[in-house]
Amino acid sequence: MSRETKNLKVSLIALTFVILYGSGFVGGRYGLPYAEPFYYLAIRFGLTAVILLALILCLRVAWPRSGYVHLIVSGILLQGVFSAGVFYALSHGMTPAVSALIIALQPLLVWLMVSVVTARKVRLLSVLALIGGLVGVGITVFRGLESSSGLTPTNVAFGFLGLVGVATGQFYYQLKNPGAHLLINGFVQSGSSAVVMLVGGLVFEQGVIRWTPELLFSELWMSVGVSIGALSLLFVLMRSESADRVASYFYGVPIAAGLIAWPVLGQRPTASEIIGFAVIMVSILVFNRSSRPPRPRAERVPEVSVDDSVPAAERA
Repeated sequence: MSRETKNLKVSLIALTFVILYGSGFVGGRYGLPYAEPFYYLAIRFGLTAVILLALILCLRVAWPRSGYVHLIVSGILLQGVFSAGVFYALSHGMTPAVSALIIALQPLLVWLMVSVVTARKVRLLSVLALIGGLVGVGITVFRGLESSSGLTPTNVAFGFLGLVGVATGQFYYQLKNPGAHLLINGFVQSGSSAVVMLVGGLVFEQGVIRWTPELLFSELWMSVGVSIGALSLLFVLMRSESADRVASYFYGVPIAAGLIAWPVLGQRPTASEIIGFAVIMVSILVFNRSSRPPRPRAERVPEVSVDDSVPAAERA
């Protein structure tokens, strides 16, 4: 596969991931009025684990002999802590677009983790691109705190808890690299997260669930479209790209979340959100371009001089 073809394939996977992952912020907000966050997530991850287990048994996927601890730890961080933070932020009035913008800070955190652990040389253009993404997020959050967009210190704190969970979970997964089958990845991570969410619900919530069509649709989409679809694509990206490049795709999630929330929830993006979207989009393009390794120069083939004084027939 040529380099251009591989880059195009990765770009299409990343675009699909961003759309599906961004829809999760809207899908969660759509179903949250009918269930408390921990119980909502316990149902979501439990349903995901059941579906994946059925696929594993039907396809006779081989179970790995080791690596389960790394899958559980990364799953609780990447799915459990992340989802709990985001869903509690949404349940406290934060809009999906702003929640996704806070999660869009992930590239900066992952880049810092990678830089510290590997002690690699830092590229100035990559730093500027990440700072640009941070500015894009800051524009929306700062303006939101000054307006009536529903932002409060409480839901912002929950939003940043989700950010820490998804950043450390992704970094830990790629650092340990369990290497299990995608279905095994999803089953172990979703199953362990379901247990943690159920415990959280039993301890902190009252168990109020209203089984409405909206809740069922939301749970089904979050389980199949996001937990299986989007996260499977994320695992594919994590196996083929560096940690900081994968994290940079999260800069595009708030754009998808904001655009999907417009027709579904009637939440039209504000002027500051649109500006933030534009800054973030430019930052993604610049960072991905600056982080690509330079193309190897084609070796120059030495020219062979031909003696024109000898007739062609005799040279042959």
